[in-house]
Amino acid sequence: MEQRYKVLRIIATLYKVLAVITAVVTILAALGICVTSAIGGAAFNQSSSNVLGDGGSGALGGVVGGVIIAIGMILYGALVALALFGFGELIMVLLAIEENTRGTHLMLQQSRAV
Repeated sequence: MEQRYKVLRIIATLYKVLAVITAVVTILAALGICVTSAIGGAAFNQSSSNVLGDGGSGALGGVVGGVIIAIGMILYGALVALALFGFGELIMVLLAIEENTRGTHLMLQQSRAV
């Protein structure tokens, strides 16, 4: 039986690829935020101790803030990636239902002709 709706299959595949790209970029961005916040926290600590004369918030403040933001980013990115992948799978399921329905219809027509 021929496959119909080739463009929908391409669109579904593109959604799945976009989901994987979104997940990878989210993880890389979260790691970047953790590293940047750790470096920025240490730099802020050093500059604030020079200007204000106290210890500042310490390097831990930058790291904790970065980890909290990174966790939020990972959760949001995972949700978006899951939605994109799910939508691609939904299109594929609908296409499979169409193929099965068409195949059943053809079998019923053949059995009536016999």
